[in-house]
Amino acid sequence: NFLIPMNFIKKIFENKNNIKVLISSGSSGSLYSQIINGAPLDIFLSADQELPKKLENTTKGIKGTRFTYAIGKLLLFSTNKELFNFTFPNIILSKKIKYIGLGNPKYVPYGKAAKEVLKSLNIFNVLEKKLVLSKNVNQVFLMNYFGNLDIGFIAKSDFIIKNKKGKVWDIPQNLYSPIKQDAILLKNGEKKSEARKFLKFLSSEKVKDKLISLGYIVN
Repeated sequence: NFLIPMNFIKKIFENKNNIKVLISSGSSGSLYSQIINGAPLDIFLSADQELPKKLENTTKGIKGTRFTYAIGKLLLFSTNKELFNFTFPNIILSKKIKYIGLGNPKYVPYGKAAKEVLKSLNIFNVLEKKLVLSKNVNQVFLMNYFGNLDIGFIAKSDFIIKNKKGKVWDIPQNLYSPIKQDAILLKNGEKKSEARKFLKFLSSEKVKDKLISLGYIVN
């Protein structure tokens, strides 16, 4: 969910500091596995708090450096015009819907939040056969955008940045846990002043303003 915002931030940071930033993107779960298995990464930006907290309790994460850089918002999205007149949550139970997309809840924090929504509405078991699980939340957006899904649970940032068609429905916050996205300095970056400088920049007012404009909540 954070790749495009990250590219904005990277560009500003590089121009300001003359430091090159290299990005390795993927679902939070797959990046966590790479870090545990020795990938030479300096900083981990997760779409949840759980995985950076786990790293804090290993030799891979540096204690005291973890913080919430953004809080994500979950939306329901469709490009199927036949569904545009429905309201939430009735739309999810429409007989016109065959495929509902969400990130795989095992690896994708936005997918985990989507599953929480369906469970909160007591309809997860009813809809389980219609669910199409994706490897990351961005893929859910793209599959919806190109009409391969009827509806999907997406990150608000994807809708704001990329959408030129389709409709979204707000999902009440009481239906899922806040998607607090944490960053942490990794052992590989512990002695790199550039890595610490980037983390400091990530929590700056300039970055916060940018993230708000891209659909995130920041503290």
